[in-house]
Amino acid sequence: MEAETLSIRDRLRAGTRIDHDRLEDGLRLADPGLTLERYREVLARFYGFWAGWEPRVAAELSDETFLAPRRRLHLLRDDLHTLGLEARSLPACPPPALHGRAEAMGSLYVMEGSTLGGRVILKALDRLGLPGEGGRSYFAGYGDATGAMWRAFLQRLEAEPDASGVLRGAKATFAALADWMLRPA
Repeated sequence: MEAETLSIRDRLRAGTRIDHDRLEDGLRLADPGLTLERYREVLARFYGFWAGWEPRVAAELSDETFLAPRRRLHLLRDDLHTLGLEARSLPACPPPALHGRAEAMGSLYVMEGSTLGGRVILKALDRLGLPGEGGRSYFAGYGDATGAMWRAFLQRLEAEPDASGVLRGAKATFAALADWMLRPA
C-alpha cells in the first residue's frame, strides 16, 4: 500500500515504531520488579517533560477548547504530591522543537497515545502499595473516557492536511521524551 493511501495514524505507527519501542523498553513500567522509588523517579521525569511540553503545544495549536481536556500536568503534580514529592522543585525538560499546527498534532499523538498504554501500566501499579487511588491519576488518563478521547483525537488528526509535518512532530517528541526519560539519573 502506498504511503498516500495510508491513514495518518498508520503512517505514524510505521514511522515511529522504533522510537516507541525504544521508549517503552527503556521505561520498563510494566516490569514485575518496578519499585515505588523507580515509579516516583519516572513520574518526576514525566512532570519535567510535561512542564515544558504542555505550554509549547498549546502555543502551536492555539485551540484551548480542544487541548484543555487533554492537559495532564496537574495530574502529575497531584500524583507526585501524594508520593511525597513537590513538583516545583523538579527540573523541566526543554520542549521539542515544534513548528506549526501539524507538528503540534504529531506531538500530541505521542502523548495522547500514552493514555492507552497508561491503562496497562495501572495494573502494574497495584503491586506498589500506593495509597488508595492516589499516585496513579496520570496513568489513569481519562478513566472510562479514554477510548472516546482517543477516537476524537484520531478524527481530528486524520483531518490534518500536512501528514509529513505530523510525522516530524511525533518523531521530534519521541526523541525528546526518550532523551529526557532515559538519561542517567
